[in-house]
Amino acid sequence: MTLAEEKKRLRAEVRAAERALGEAYRARSSAAICRRLAALPAFEAAGTVLAFSGTAREIDTRVFLAETLRRGKTLLLPRCEPERRLALCVVRDLDADLVPGAFGILEPKPSCPLREPEAVDLAVVPCTAFDRAGNRLGQGGGYYDRLLPRLTCPTVCICREKLVAGRVPAEPHDLKCSLYLTENGII
Repeated sequence: MTLAEEKKRLRAEVRAAERALGEAYRARSSAAICRRLAALPAFEAAGTVLAFSGTAREIDTRVFLAETLRRGKTLLLPRCEPERRLALCVVRDLDADLVPGAFGILEPKPSCPLREPEAVDLAVVPCTAFDRAGNRLGQGGGYYDRLLPRLTCPTVCICREKLVAGRVPAEPHDLKCSLYLTENGII
């Protein structure tokens, strides 16, 4: 089995496990992850924070996004662009600046100002799963694989504890994040 096939198989397994998670656990784990993110020293020190708006199966990051704005930090959210690239957009109002975009994900409107990856002080990175060795399994589109090499800031990959994998197959282009965080803490 090739690495790509292993990743595809693992994505299917994790997505099935994800569908089986209870709504109460999803809500508790999302809230705990948001609290832990907001307590990180790297978040305290950051002026510009890149995060993401979670889909129904991902971690609900709304509390963290709102806290970032409440603390007066510059919040960047990604917008999917051609060639599987992410535009990093300034979001000032979570209700007014976001619209459904690619894959049904809430994205910044085209009118939101752009920033370069070098402007980011802390990046919160989504995943399907990660393992305790720091290997991250993305959604399979390669968007973050293209973005991560351009970031010079700390990166925090977030995942629910129940979805941490025993082993994620890794390829040479799969960069590791600085920190890996679940509702139980930093791994």
